[in-house]
Amino acid sequence: MKADGKKMKIAVGAVALTMLITALALAAYRSVNTPERSLERYFDAVSGRDYDKMYLLISDDSKKTISREDFITRNKNIYEGIEARDLKLEIMSVEKIDSNQRQAYYNLRMETVAGALGNPGNVRLRKDSFFGEYRLVWNSAVILPGLSETAKVSVTTTAADRGSILDKDGNMLAGPGAAPSVGFVPGKINADTRAADLAAAAGLLGITTEEIEDALSASWVTAETYVPVKTLPEIDAGLEAALLQIPGVMIGEAEVRSYPYGEKAAHLTGYIGAITAEELEALKNEGDYRETSIVGKGGLEKVFDRQLRGKDGGTITVSDTSSDGIKTSRVLCESSPVRGFDVQTTIDTGLQTALYDQLAGDKSAAAAVNPKTGAVLALVSTPSYNPNTFILGMSDAERDSLNRNPDNPLLNRFEKAYAPGELIQPVTLGAGVKTSEAYAEQLKKLGFGESLPFDFSMEASKISESGTVDSDLAAAGSGTTGMAASPLHLALIYSALVNGGNMVEPYIKYDANPMVKYWKKDVISQEKAAEISESLLQEAKSPKGRALAVKTGTAVQKNSVDTALCVLFYADQTEESPLLVAAVAEGTGERGGAGYLEEKIRAVF
Repeated sequence: MKADGKKMKIAVGAVALTMLITALALAAYRSVNTPERSLERYFDAVSGRDYDKMYLLISDDSKKTISREDFITRNKNIYEGIEARDLKLEIMSVEKIDSNQRQAYYNLRMETVAGALGNPGNVRLRKDSFFGEYRLVWNSAVILPGLSETAKVSVTTTAADRGSILDKDGNMLAGPGAAPSVGFVPGKINADTRAADLAAAAGLLGITTEEIEDALSASWVTAETYVPVKTLPEIDAGLEAALLQIPGVMIGEAEVRSYPYGEKAAHLTGYIGAITAEELEALKNEGDYRETSIVGKGGLEKVFDRQLRGKDGGTITVSDTSSDGIKTSRVLCESSPVRGFDVQTTIDTGLQTALYDQLAGDKSAAAAVNPKTGAVLALVSTPSYNPNTFILGMSDAERDSLNRNPDNPLLNRFEKAYAPGELIQPVTLGAGVKTSEAYAEQLKKLGFGESLPFDFSMEASKISESGTVDSDLAAAGSGTTGMAASPLHLALIYSALVNGGNMVEPYIKYDANPMVKYWKKDVISQEKAAEISESLLQEAKSPKGRALAVKTGTAVQKNSVDTALCVLFYADQTEESPLLVAAVAEGTGERGGAGYLEEKIRAVF
């Protein structure tokens, strides 16, 4: 009897334990399988643009009304068309309908091409069995508020005006401008001579007759419409007269991004153009960039693109036709374009153009700074190109000519690093360095092996190909054993001679009351800085009568090209307008090498 009682207790205990485990499992399941969690999972999939997962999370009844392909197409077209991002779901309440159905009320906020959109909505969630998961009873209103199954969503955008780039005095380096626009009025074209006339116009404009025909055949063109076919940087009287002799030709003006200093500041300003797929991928997490965006393609346009480009405006419109044929349209969300900010720089356009004019015949680069404040006054690269041609439309022949030019005018030489030659001696051997180890440490103190703290991506300076200095100190001291530094870096190194041994930190965004910052402190002693500066002083004064300090040198670059280098600066830096210029020029041996370059740079002082 006792044994039977014991068995009974064990059986009861087992049942109780089973019931407890079941209850705990059911509670755990219910805590996970909630309508709230299902709704969150769905909109997480929306946020991640995982349309396949979204389809899995809708009810079986919903799948009978829309195929997977149609579901994905509709959701993808709308969400990506309005550029939905940064979704934030707030579930307001969930009401019970029956044992397997709930009604969820929520607010969904998202950023779109037209600004912030609040999407208050509600949706039914259903589970098909007791242990089934809640899934959405889906319709198009889940995508956007009040959206019917037949409604169409359209998006229009209005480009924001781009801010201007200004020099230190407020002169425009890049900004709004006008350019001659050549086109046709179709109704005034002579039908009898059409083919010959279009060919003549194409020849004068450097385009093909096919390009003109494509423009004239656009769907919006009428007989009286002006159809632009080519925008020019400028038009002389001869070309204008020749074009106007052709029946139907009309010359007007087009609003364009303008670069008044053209090739004199091309590598400094850069230019703008349509965003590439690679650029869009790189910028996808950095704000309002889309497939139609216009972005900076180098220079200041690229460095300050975020500030300059502003924010495009947009409108999201829902259109529908009722069962009785009545058409309706409503604006769901809209925003106005916001103009980009102007960016004022430290550039002195007078100095920029003067340096360019002096160096235009060479493959060269120059960096000019105020060595007391670090303000960058000029950055020059020659040969150059006209950035306006990129804005106005370049023919294939023009583009091929630039790309194939052996002088490589598209290369930004002021960003490159060059073997510094003898220019490195005053701040190394001249500063008392005696051993190769000390030499390497001195170069590190001068910033070799580091990136410059500057907005432009200058090629990093290096001590040598290996990063070390061998025992041949004399060879290392020549500045040609794999050593390299950009013109701007050389200018900063020499700024230490007028700052008591401290290298100034460069900046290019204008500040009316700049606070001087030093990139590297105590790279040489104050006494040694004064001594070296005195040793570089020239008897011949500048064209303005001020005392000049000069250091020149030559070096063979790793591409075996002989290069002349020089640094010039005012020795009387306490006076107004401090100035220091570092320059390099390739292949100038037959024209006098370093002496030739020195005279070129001396002229701008």
